Amino acid sequence: MAKLYIDTNVVIDAVEGRKNKFGKNIGNPAADLFFEASKCKHQLIISSWMLKELSKYKTLSQTAVFFSLIKHKIIQISHTDEDIENAKKQNSEHFENEIHMTLALRSNADYIITRNVDHFKKCEDKIKISKPEELL
Repeated sequence: MAKLYIDTNVVIDAVEGRKNKFGKNIGNPAADLFFEASKCKHQLIISSWMLKELSKYKTLSQTAVFFSLIKHKIIQISHTDEDIENAKKQNSEHFENEIHMTLALRSNADYIITRNVDHFKKCEDKIKISKPEELL
């Protein structure tokens, strides 16, 4: 069973049923990945950092039902103030992605699942980076 670190944009895609700028449905593959996790195909790593970012876009009530469906397949990991400081030192413009990379590696994830694959090229020698549809 693969351990998948979930980036914020994947949750938003699934919850909103989003389409990309070309009109392609990216929400369904994201939702399907969560559905597969509920059927014990994957374990999902959800970080406190992802939840913090998610709260900028969605309220807890908008995502509570979604997370309750997969709660038995979630591994939680928390970020620290030190993680934020180190991330800002490494990449002050995009420190958010640095934090995601740190947490994914710390949690021994097999993959980082993201819509923004290019943002994580820096760590692809240590962990696989994938879009949801590439794992289905």
